[in-house]
Amino acid sequence: MINIFEVFLPQLLRYPNPNDPLNGEAAALLMRHPKEYDVKVKEYVQRYATKEAVDAAMDNDDEDGEDEEMSDIGSISEDEEPGHMDD
Repeated sequence: MINIFEVFLPQLLRYPNPNDPLNGEAAALLMRHPKEYDVKVKEYVQRYATKEAVDAAMDNDDEDGEDEEMSDIGSISEDEEPGHMDD
C-alpha cells in the first residue's frame, strides 16, 4: 500500500496517459490544449483538493445528519451466506 500512495499515484498524477484515458474529455483537452488543461487542473485542485475544500465538504456532510453506506454489504439477509446460492 505504501508503494501505491508514495510512488504509483504521484507518478500517475504527474504523467497522465491521454492515449488510454479514464476521462476522455480531460485527455482530449490535454492533447489539444495543454495550457488550458493545466488551468483546469489547477482550478479543480483549488475546488476539490485543498484542505479548505475537504474541511468544507466534511462540514456539509456533518450537517446532513445521515451516514451513507459505501457498499450494500448490509443488504445480505442473515439466512444467506456470502458465496452460497440456494438451489
